[in-house]
Amino acid sequence: MKPTLRCTVKIERDVVALVQARNAFGFLHNRQPLLSLASRWQRGDSLSHDIQVIAIGKSGYGKSTTLNQLVGEAVFETNAIAGCTREMQSAEYRFPTKEAQCHFSLADLPGIGEHPELDKQYIQLYRDAIAKAHSVIYFLRADQRDYVIDQWAFAQLFNTDAERRKVIIALNAVDKIEPLNRSQPFALTAEQIQSLRLKRHTICQQFAVCEDQIVTLSATEQHNLDGLVDRLADVLQPYLSQADTTSAYQAHWTSSVNGATY
Repeated sequence: MKPTLRCTVKIERDVVALVQARNAFGFLHNRQPLLSLASRWQRGDSLSHDIQVIAIGKSGYGKSTTLNQLVGEAVFETNAIAGCTREMQSAEYRFPTKEAQCHFSLADLPGIGEHPELDKQYIQLYRDAIAKAHSVIYFLRADQRDYVIDQWAFAQLFNTDAERRKVIIALNAVDKIEPLNRSQPFALTAEQIQSLRLKRHTICQQFAVCEDQIVTLSATEQHNLDGLVDRLADVLQPYLSQADTTSAYQAHWTSSVNGATY
């Protein structure tokens, strides 16, 4: 049976809800997708023009935890592989546009590295999804020593310089990098910062990416999550335009930000 990759929409909210959950998403305020550059997805009987962000990485690297922290609610789960189907999960946030239907879409692809044969079958499906993405967050762990599977998958998924430029590497679990630091509240020590510098340099070489594409964070310690969103904003700005600022549009944002239902 030919493998399929389904997408389940876990939540659908207004963009303002995402901005309220994390202020760093404020770059989406009063903006909308440039329709000529948006990804087009069929939603029921209508066509949606989306800003698409996709997260990918091995299971256990903290994708779901990080994404849930970013959106401020428990949306993304780890699902077992069932037969020849693996599930992509997404959180959808509507832009209050006047004309075309538009969303900011944050999708979590199934973890790689659990079943090598299935990984080979699904590479093309992953590439198809990534081709429609404006940015891809690729997760690694700071305390991981062996990136062989990640290097294989990364090389398969991002064949060209243009494809690699859309990647943000989220180097998670920096709290676990040696020498271990159990301070509360968590803060990186000078020794850990030096270890991270060496780790970033190694990743740049192994994955052929620039150092500014790497964001170091800890989802469990909620360390530098805003830094990840800030980097995402840098990547996505060219695909966004100023939104309609008519009184009705502005009233929608104003009432929502002030706590009205949306």
